[in-house]
Amino acid sequence: MLAGLLGAATLGCCTAACGASSSGTAACDAPALIAHRGETGDGANLPENTWQAELAAAAEGATYLNIDLRWTGDGVPVALHDATVNRTTSETRPDLPITDLTAQQYTALDSRDYVSDTQGGQINPAVHPDTLAEVLAKIASTGKPIVLQMEADPLQPGQAGAASQQDFANLAQVIEQSGYTDKVIVAGWTLADLRAFHAAAPRVQLAYLFESIGAKSFPTSAELRAADTNILYMDYRGITAANTSTWHAQGVKVWAWTPAERSQWEQLRTDGVDAIATNWAKFYLNWATPCSADLSD
Repeated sequence: MLAGLLGAATLGCCTAACGASSSGTAACDAPALIAHRGETGDGANLPENTWQAELAAAAEGATYLNIDLRWTGDGVPVALHDATVNRTTSETRPDLPITDLTAQQYTALDSRDYVSDTQGGQINPAVHPDTLAEVLAKIASTGKPIVLQMEADPLQPGQAGAASQQDFANLAQVIEQSGYTDKVIVAGWTLADLRAFHAAAPRVQLAYLFESIGAKSFPTSAELRAADTNILYMDYRGITAANTSTWHAQGVKVWAWTPAERSQWEQLRTDGVDAIATNWAKFYLNWATPCSADLSD
């Protein structure tokens, strides 16, 4: 993998902004960069989805920050990808769902250093899991936009914290009280989730998370508009130049997750995507200059 990340890059232009700006400074030559779960590949292996990792990603130069969201049993939105807390924390009870813990119990645990998206590292007693409110408070000084991925589907049995509609309302309240609303994009895996959250927080931008593997069809721009989003955030393997061009013509922005290799980034740049999420932000920034965030509706 590192050979693909570290090799010398031959840069082309992916947007009209490529080249030099009128001020003489270099303009962007690659899609905007999303630091997936706050990971950058800088060797520090900070625990994923923690404010420490997010601040490191911001300092590295990521365009967008990114955390995963679930809800505790008492309905508090917290930073967590898995349905269970064991891979990323010091919890010893096997396969413990986050919905079995209160926010106070969850944040009292220690975090584990990052190894991969599916493996847990060593316990790091200096870092603890965070509520969303804590993350937003810590990153506010960076001014970086953040993508919040709803990994739970509150509308499905067993995945809600307090209750499905209350979970959406709690998330909306945390974002509103943070004072960071105009820098937040909430992403969800179902259009029903996006519609439900939009009803609770009509000012927050939305993105539709989509897995192309096994999909019989791609979402249409009409379906996205019905959920009040114009961002399709999908796995990179399903993206082509042709479908990106079609979505762009319909006013849809295309984001890709989560390619790790320079060759994949190069292909996605050629395909014309608007943003790329990766765990290797440091290497991405050594490869190219990402474009700035686009927060337009």
